[in-house]
Parts: sequence; structure tokens; C-alpha cells
Amino acid sequence: MKRFYFTYFIIIAATVLLIVNIYNLDFNNINNGPFNGIISNILIIIAMILTMRDIKKRDSKN
Repeated sequence: MKRFYFTYFIIIAATVLLIVNIYNLDFNNINNGPFNGIISNILIIIAMILTMRDIKKRDSKN
């Protein structure tokens, strides 16, 4: 169960950083936007969700 706390923390932190990156996005000059930060946060959230699903599957088998 401690693994879930860590994954939830990572998901919340990545979501907060995603919101900050979207807030800092300059819509008038879209070429200078923080796209790397937005994409990396989305990938981290997806990876943590998949990790949680894998942990649940392993726990249900045991």
C-alpha cells in the first residue's frame, strides 16, 4: 500500500506542474511555449496510472 502513496504523490505533483506549465504558456507567441514540460508531465501521469494498474494486478494474483 505504501507504493500507492508514492504513485499518488507523483500524480498530484505532475498535475500541479502541468497546470503551472499551461498557465505559463504564451498563447500570443506559441513557438516559445514550454511544450517539453507539458508533454513530460502527461507522460509521467500515464506511467504512474499504468504502474498502479500493474501493482493492483500483482496484488490480486497473490
